[in-house]
Amino acid sequence: MSGVLRTGLLLAVSLCAACGFHLRGDVALPDWLERVQVESEARYGEVAEELRRALRAAGAAVVEHPEGAQAVIRIEGEQSRRRILSVGSDGRPSEYELIYSLSYSVQDPAGGPRARPRSVTERRAYTFDEAEVLGKSTERDQLWRELRRLAVTAVLTRLRYSAAPRGGR
Repeated sequence: MSGVLRTGLLLAVSLCAACGFHLRGDVALPDWLERVQVESEARYGEVAEELRRALRAAGAAVVEHPEGAQAVIRIEGEQSRRRILSVGSDGRPSEYELIYSLSYSVQDPAGGPRARPRSVTERRAYTFDEAEVLGKSTERDQLWRELRRLAVTAVLTRLRYSAAPRGGR
């Protein structure tokens, strides 16, 4: 490897490290989230399971009961909407936008608020063609799953930068 290439590579790596760059999915949680419970109306719903998986991947111990938790993340609600972005010359929709919103709160084990309720909204556009209904419905389902994953990642990112609750860990 030439000296110029080596120097350039070293500079690029240094700049990435200096700006706080992390690989996607690398979320270090604060100490007060070492043991957490995830609550949801749909206890084993897709978003609750995705959030539990992401918390474990970030190093948190996900517990079943609030008594063993330092914090409880409660999924307050989900909303999925689809709206028309454009129509073709025949007046039929040709492009849609999928909008997924996730509302959540963070509570202490006794149910008291640790932070005000928050929400995350993710959006994706996709084209629609009536000649490819089956393929487009599969694409739409994959986009919904991606939007849920992005919302969970946004929740973890917010938790990562949240301050420790008043009154302890």
